[in-house]
Amino acid sequence: MNRVFHIVDEISKDVNAYKVMTTKVDFHCESEADAKKIQENITRVMLKHLEDTALAKITYDYHAADKVVEVVIDEHVKSSQMKF
Repeated sequence: MNRVFHIVDEISKDVNAYKVMTTKVDFHCESEADAKKIQENITRVMLKHLEDTALAKITYDYHAADKVVEVVIDEHVKSSQMKF
């Protein structure tokens, strides 16, 4: 993952723009209880870290037939030297 951040930093070098970093994670759950627990954990994490992160959006989608929970996290990343 650090390699990706390094590449993104090189791409955005000397550019006055902010990034929206998107992370997608698929959780393969054996039970609906585990899928529900992931949803509860998302709520807990958002409440705990709301002040100290630049979260734009977290989405949760449970595909019961496949037993897969899809979580997508969007985060705004601004450079300290941005002018706007």
